[in-house]
Amino acid sequence: MKTQILLLSFLLLSGVVSAQDTIFVKNGRPIPATIVEKNNIEIKYKRFGAPEPAAIYSVFISDITSIHYKDGIVADYTLQGKAETDNRPKTANELAGTMRAIKISFGLSGATFNRNGSDNLMLFWKNENGINNPIGGNTTYFPISLKMNFLLGQSGRNWMGDELQLIFTPDDAIYASNTSGSNEIKLKSFYYNIILYYGHTLNHKKNIAGIIEPGLDLAFMSGLIKINPNTYDISGNFGAGFHLALGADWVISKRLLASARVGQRFMTIKESHKDSGSSTDYSSLYVNPSVNDDLVSVKWTGPYASLGLCWSFYAKLKIPNAQ
Repeated sequence: MKTQILLLSFLLLSGVVSAQDTIFVKNGRPIPATIVEKNNIEIKYKRFGAPEPAAIYSVFISDITSIHYKDGIVADYTLQGKAETDNRPKTANELAGTMRAIKISFGLSGATFNRNGSDNLMLFWKNENGINNPIGGNTTYFPISLKMNFLLGQSGRNWMGDELQLIFTPDDAIYASNTSGSNEIKLKSFYYNIILYYGHTLNHKKNIAGIIEPGLDLAFMSGLIKINPNTYDISGNFGAGFHLALGADWVISKRLLASARVGQRFMTIKESHKDSGSSTDYSSLYVNPSVNDDLVSVKWTGPYASLGLCWSFYAKLKIPNAQ
């Protein structure tokens, strides 16, 4: 009788020990677990024990070597993604989110810009009017962008990309007028920005990434400065500067990408104008010609923020052994 009880106890104990799943990871000890959810990115599990714990943990598929299930089945993850189920070549869209595809996106953003008015344009305006009339302007503009980015590393958590951005500011991006309207400033700029950016995903789905974005900004200022009775046409005034921004990209779907940025632009353009009615004579406006020959300079420096949407498509990259 004692022998039968011992044998029964042994069988029950063996059943308890074996009634668990075991997750084997690349760097760490095997995890006795009860698996509660699986997807293409991660495994969610509870640690095995009695009583059953309430906490749920997760581990990335990329960090798993194998899973030994309680029913004896072994799932080998060392070959995950290395063998195709058929010999059909994958399209660029099917390779989206891997190192074997480059993502190309066209987009439109809405942005607002707070210009730093601490330039000598304000001094020039005060000298001409004798009073400190404010210089304001329309701060809203709509950048057009072309982006290309690809993944770095097998984990898919690092992004690298470049971007060409075109910005047409409103005609009255910088605007001022005296009470009578006899004196007026009305300036705009066209920006041609060349941008590099780096991103790192912030969530398990890898569809939201924090972005750091430096860029080279080239700009052409145009418009008019009217000092009664003369109107000076401003055209083709060139400036070079840069910007630095932080933000986030959200991959809503394979086709749709949302982006948000906050940053600072640094740009100063010296004014030179073409006299009205002349096709050849160029001269410059001076801040205070009775004192010195300092040219009027316009700061296009200041903080900005933008929100945008992009439409994306994909092209194949030929990278040996890329996933």
